[in-house]
Amino acid sequence: MEKTRKRKNTGRVTLQDVAKYAGVGSMTVSRALRTPDLVSDKLREKINEAVAELGYIPNSAAGILASGQSRTIAVLVPSLRDYASSAFLQSLQDVLNKNSYQVVIGSHDYQQKKESEVFFTLLQSSPAAMVIFGAINSESVLSYLKNIDIPVISVAGEATHSLSLNIRSNIGEAVYFLTNHMLQKGYRKIGYIGAQMDSKVQSQQLSGWTKAMLSHNHSAEQSITTPYVATMDFGRQAISEMLTRQPELDAVICSHEMIALGVLFECQRRLIKVPSMLAVACVEGSSNCDYIHPSLTSVRIDYSKMAKEAAKKLQKWLSDPDSDFSNQQEEIIFPYKFEARQSA
Repeated sequence: MEKTRKRKNTGRVTLQDVAKYAGVGSMTVSRALRTPDLVSDKLREKINEAVAELGYIPNSAAGILASGQSRTIAVLVPSLRDYASSAFLQSLQDVLNKNSYQVVIGSHDYQQKKESEVFFTLLQSSPAAMVIFGAINSESVLSYLKNIDIPVISVAGEATHSLSLNIRSNIGEAVYFLTNHMLQKGYRKIGYIGAQMDSKVQSQQLSGWTKAMLSHNHSAEQSITTPYVATMDFGRQAISEMLTRQPELDAVICSHEMIALGVLFECQRRLIKVPSMLAVACVEGSSNCDYIHPSLTSVRIDYSKMAKEAAKKLQKWLSDPDSDFSNQQEEIIFPYKFEARQSA
């Protein structure tokens, strides 16, 4: 094979460079990269060797123009650190990557202004579809979505958005159920600690707790919330403040598992026995709830299953050129799972 140097003017190896190195035509290289099953094993191995040797990076933008189709799925998430986002992203990527789709991820860290900036940046990649995880809080994003011409799936968001598909759980109902469970167990002075309260979805948790407490003629005043990300440190500080304000507090519901862990650690430090002196429960629980001591009563939502359903719908729409997603407004409600454990 004739050695080909990378061009110094751009520093980028072209398709023609690969073809020359491999001793084949440009169309053959293109076919081997796009549809490798249509090329013989021997020829494909030769081309792959050339690609690896020269460090060739395919021009995805050119591929989109040539085929009229993008293989990119844009995903907007509120955070890359919380359990819900990471569980959803992992499963979504696993399914889409197996089907030759590339996932481009943008995170806004629960900042409403940043949400719209990241959203429009993701659209610049000319995605075939958009997946939005969590509540849409920016009015500019909501306004733009009304006229977008690609499939848009909202996951774990609000029910009011008229998008191609809404996949969600009734989080307000879940917290109402959890609060009622604790009231039936005999707890009366139940507090609520919540994070990310700028999110419209997270605020539904507070509403569910308030509704349950008032329906039993109990005070719904003991709540501490923050617009920031849920952390163990916030849980530790919040329960300390809450116990100072109401020493007779007998139970607390946390919006996230991380907050509940902080509460449990602070209880251990103060020698407060759980649940005999203070019951603890959380929403957004994971398998960690089973292994800590005492095991943590929680509401669980299967974000991995939501991701698989979203990927399944996307593949169906994108594989059928006649799919009319613009006139489809479907909603799938996933049931939450309540698991009573030692902590309550």
